[in-house]
Amino acid sequence: MMKVVTPQPKSARPDSAAAEQSTPVSVEEYQAALQALAQAQEREKRLLADYQNLQRHSREERQQLVKMANKEFCLGLLQPLEHLQLATEQIQNPGLTMVTEQFWRSLKELGLEKIEVLGKAFDLATMEVVEKRGKAEKVLSVVRNGYRLNGEIIQHAQVVLG
Repeated sequence: MMKVVTPQPKSARPDSAAAEQSTPVSVEEYQAALQALAQAQEREKRLLADYQNLQRHSREERQQLVKMANKEFCLGLLQPLEHLQLATEQIQNPGLTMVTEQFWRSLKELGLEKIEVLGKAFDLATMEVVEKRGKAEKVLSVVRNGYRLNGEIIQHAQVVLG
């Protein structure tokens, strides 16, 4: 059996002299090419940093939107749930009590917590005074409960001091 060899041009052969030759470059051209490479690498670093900052900013913005939506959601439910709680205490129906507790548990899982103020000293950060009686040092009664959502106060407690 005979092997057929197709001739290739000299420039396509890997062992050709043309492949080994290089174009002469002046020192100035070489330095200019190095400088262009350094500038391109620096630009790449800046663009990568800009992209990472954009990702971080977008992530933070999404988190803020979710936080704000949760806050609005919880604020919208507080008054109806307070009324439901009052009805539950008056009617004392086990089914109604169970449903009310489920609502409060669900909100607690979102990060909502009631601010306990009864019997405590007045705190401007968490309370609003609606009435003062006597020396007005401690909270005698709560007119409206205060709430925190994930550590942030979303509703101050309205209190009577005495």
